Amino acid sequence: MWSLIPEKGEEPRIQLKVSEIMNRNLITVTPQDTVYKAAKLMSEYNIGSIVIMEEGKLRGIVTERDLISRYIAKEDGRKPDEVKVEEVMTKEPIVMRDNADIDEAARVMVDHNVRRLIIVNSNKNVVGIVSSRDVLKVAPHIWFILSEKLRLAKSKKGWSLI
Repeated sequence: MWSLIPEKGEEPRIQLKVSEIMNRNLITVTPQDTVYKAAKLMSEYNIGSIVIMEEGKLRGIVTERDLISRYIAKEDGRKPDEVKVEEVMTKEPIVMRDNADIDEAARVMVDHNVRRLIIVNSNKNVVGIVSSRDVLKVAPHIWFILSEKLRLAKSKKGWSLI
């Protein structure tokens, strides 16, 4: 079993692939669907993001953060059923191969400040999604390592953790 905190100087390597923890049951919409439909599906399935697909190709992702920053905070007066997903989606989401290790996925999430990675196979077809919560469920010591790395990076830039 893994230790919560790795030994000093130890670089943990987890031999678990993202394909083993990813969610394969993707909920998708098209870029032409409305923000209302995306938000309704997110609520119905209790998920924090929707993958945007069109003609079998990945076009983007809509996250709770996207909805807040690109729609709700804009206050342009339009109703959710008047706004297209393509207006609020992240158009170039971070993708990762299904054979990547989960520690690599965790590092990519921190480096790119994202909570979800879209997983693709060798043919670049979308096969799943991995959230930071999925990673933490199977490797809690990664949380310790990455939170320490983030804390140090913030302290070097003069950010406050309070």
